[in-house]
Amino acid sequence: MTDVNRLPVLVSLQHLTFQFADGETLLEDLTLSIDHTPTGIVGRNGRGKSILAKLLAGLLAPSSGTLKGSASVAYVAQTLAVQPGATLADVTGTAEVLAALERMARGEPQAHDLALIDDRWDLAQQLRTALDAAGLLHLDAHTPAGQLSGGQLARIAVIGALLATPQLLILDEPTNHLDSVGRDWLLSVLGAWRGGLVVVSHDRQLLNAMGRIIELSPLGVQVYGGNYDAYRLQRDAQQHAALAALEHARLARSRERRRLQKDHDSLQRNAARARKHAETANVTGFTKARWKGAAKEIVSTVRSEHRAYKTELDGQVRQAYERVVDEPPTLLALPGSAVPNGRHVLTLHNAQLPWLAPQAPSTYLTLNLMGPLRIAVRGPNGCGKSTLLKLLAGHWQAVSGECRVHVPSAYIDQHLAVLDDHRSIVEQLNLLDTPLAEAELRTRLALLHLDALQVTQPARRLSGGERLKAAMAIALWREVPAQLLLLDEPTNHLDLESVLAFEQALQGFTGAMMVVSHDEAFVQAIRPTHHLTWQAEGWRLQGA
Repeated sequence: MTDVNRLPVLVSLQHLTFQFADGETLLEDLTLSIDHTPTGIVGRNGRGKSILAKLLAGLLAPSSGTLKGSASVAYVAQTLAVQPGATLADVTGTAEVLAALERMARGEPQAHDLALIDDRWDLAQQLRTALDAAGLLHLDAHTPAGQLSGGQLARIAVIGALLATPQLLILDEPTNHLDSVGRDWLLSVLGAWRGGLVVVSHDRQLLNAMGRIIELSPLGVQVYGGNYDAYRLQRDAQQHAALAALEHARLARSRERRRLQKDHDSLQRNAARARKHAETANVTGFTKARWKGAAKEIVSTVRSEHRAYKTELDGQVRQAYERVVDEPPTLLALPGSAVPNGRHVLTLHNAQLPWLAPQAPSTYLTLNLMGPLRIAVRGPNGCGKSTLLKLLAGHWQAVSGECRVHVPSAYIDQHLAVLDDHRSIVEQLNLLDTPLAEAELRTRLALLHLDALQVTQPARRLSGGERLKAAMAIALWREVPAQLLLLDEPTNHLDLESVLAFEQALQGFTGAMMVVSHDEAFVQAIRPTHHLTWQAEGWRLQGA
């Protein structure tokens, strides 16, 4: 993004603390300023990224401290709630003004229409231009929102925020559900944006367009100048320096402890000789007692000094350790479900995908797949990628033709329908007859950073990333392990560290997988053997 001139602070946080109703503290003593520098917010799930975004937007109030804002704000949430009967105009927040403009055009104005319209007489044209630029040429203000795909809704919500012409734009995971064309569009419109910008994201391409990165970690809030790549370099350098300082402190403590032990042993020998000399010396009993007492007092004093020094050395190691971000990687223990070469995985013969135009060649698909292959499914929003996975998962039936999956499969969709929001993870796995003993199950869930409370509370209380991990556990650790993974945008709700761990886990999976994802870095990391690409004239399977 192009640099902007330094302008006044838009939002200022001074010693801010945020606590939940149960007293849990998420953000503490946070001091931060947001200006016109495009800013990305990163951090592990549960660290408070979305909470910080809502605080900056004025949607939440701090528990203590001060939050001052001088800017008008438009906020786009990670999950968009569409009300029954809502239209595209409702989603963009333009419905009332557009209705007033239509009444004015019909010559049927109402008393408050001029105040509603204000200076937005060209809003209808602005909306049309924005929709066309976003590739949504066939949509208009009256399109029912319930007919829109997740990618279309994501673009429309951003369009609505931009049309509000705020001074500060705050977006929470805006690339979720966007295809490659949608991501290019988003980067383009944000590159042209001249107001303040804050983005919560795990999208590395988007974060590389930022001018500053704010990281939420166990160390608190750290601010890094530059884009995501620059942040990683700075962060890694800091971690290397912190680890080196910790190792130096530990070595110094070990060395000093050995020296103190030698000094202590030498002092003990000298004190013993002094007591022996006092016993045999030709002096009065009073003098003997005084010599013995002096030797004992010296030993006691030195011991106290040694204890104090050891405590100081322990404190130095503790302080060095506190500067190290001790967050072990998220681990996914996937089942060893090997698919041998030549094993039939799935068969599609002229299968007609449901809900798509029956006359389009791309509605029909023929595939005969064998062995432990990895297929990345590509295509624009609305072409049928998710429909294909639901067909293979058995959730939907082909309109015509043949569709058969020959191995056990696990399906994780964008909305995590595999989860029962009213039951805990442990309850759901027990209902699915998991072969894992409870101790082993809890150990594996802990490796996913799901603690004892999280695995025993209803799934609806989990964060987005925690819900994805829970869905993966439920799909993979039930009675019959999966040999085919069907993953629909699996990284949408994961933080970057968990995405990297998820990539590593999938690299070690010995079964087959079919993945729908618009995260190019993720697709490359899982090392696809084939690409299944949508084209207007039909689907095409190619080797990677």
